[in-house]
Amino acid sequence: MIFAPYADESKVINMIHKVRNEDYALLRLTFTMIDKNNLDANGILRDLLFSYGIVDYEKLRHGGEYGVFSKVLFIQVGKVEEVKLKFYRVKNSRGDRRFSIETIKRRMENKEVNEGDLLYISIYRKQSGIPQIYMINLTHNVPTEKMLAILGVDAINKLFNEIKPRLKEIVNGNYYPNAKGLGEIAPKDVGDTLESLLEVTTNNSPGADLNGLIELKSKGGKTLDTLFTLRPSFEGTLVADNEENDRQRVSAFTRIYGYISEKHPDYKSLYITIGSKESPQNSQGFYLEVEDNERHVNLMKINHETGAAYVAAFWRFDELKKQLETKHPATLWIKAEILERSGMYYFRYLNEFEFSRSPRFATFLSLIKSGIVTYDWRGYTTAEGKYSGKNHGNAWRIKPDYKAELFGEIEVVRL
Repeated sequence: MIFAPYADESKVINMIHKVRNEDYALLRLTFTMIDKNNLDANGILRDLLFSYGIVDYEKLRHGGEYGVFSKVLFIQVGKVEEVKLKFYRVKNSRGDRRFSIETIKRRMENKEVNEGDLLYISIYRKQSGIPQIYMINLTHNVPTEKMLAILGVDAINKLFNEIKPRLKEIVNGNYYPNAKGLGEIAPKDVGDTLESLLEVTTNNSPGADLNGLIELKSKGGKTLDTLFTLRPSFEGTLVADNEENDRQRVSAFTRIYGYISEKHPDYKSLYITIGSKESPQNSQGFYLEVEDNERHVNLMKINHETGAAYVAAFWRFDELKKQLETKHPATLWIKAEILERSGMYYFRYLNEFEFSRSPRFATFLSLIKSGIVTYDWRGYTTAEGKYSGKNHGNAWRIKPDYKAELFGEIEVVRL
């Protein structure tokens, strides 16, 4: 089960992530959980424990006597205590996955935990390489940010602190020439030039630009912010019926649904923004639909003759979630002013940028539903025969004013 934090609890999560930014699990306590000391080890928690080699629930024998014990740091306002947790499977046919917290009833009497409280559980590796579990009550007895220093500084904060001196030089500098050189400007040039100034190797990998930890997003103007690129799947669609080679299906989609344009008269072009059904943002009959039961985001196409809609392509939830989290463990959003002189473009990076962490996938889906997050299809290909043309990287994008919703909090930074 996925537990949604309330606004005040989300603020505590954001505070934690200023110090440590690893994956985490949430659990909303019920009276029965506390009374019987029988807490649900949900799938997210089990995956977390497995990834650090602490416990594999699938290998545990049924029965509490076969449980695995682990010491956990319980961080509260005014104190940090080492608490013993037991991970086990219930002795029944299902082998329900559970865990218990040492002396939890006494902790309820002392108001350390209460019915309805939301527990935050995460793991990091100490310098020795040994995994350390820690637990924080997000609802009551919340520790201060200063107390969280016991957890050390995570890799993202460490890297951010390392690049701040060079960033300060850049944003306090003047106009920098386009790293590409003379010629027509492309939207990616602002970011590519910043990366060259930071001596980052430009890449198209799914991970974040800086050591896989911090993504750099820079732009001039008030355009939408690009989140990531991810091609859809086509199994069971008209595209798959017309093109057997999966690697060619993005081009086939453009050929099937594209139009002849003045810019590319001998090609099929498709340059459109695709939003929700209520706000499709294109005239080709495409819109996005979040299908919770199938766990898909469907790219729908309206048949102009019948008015019926069908699935033209789709993205699986798990693939979207992985790409969003891989690309944005933390992100620097930097704006630039653009100046042109004699065919050369120059960029001046503004000394007020945004720093975000840990996007919320459930929020990502809700923003698709509301038309805030959209998908851009950008490319052209030959109308027939061998595919030839260009794909500009079809991308998921968000309206700038809504990034705080997606990431929970945006920190404004001046150097």
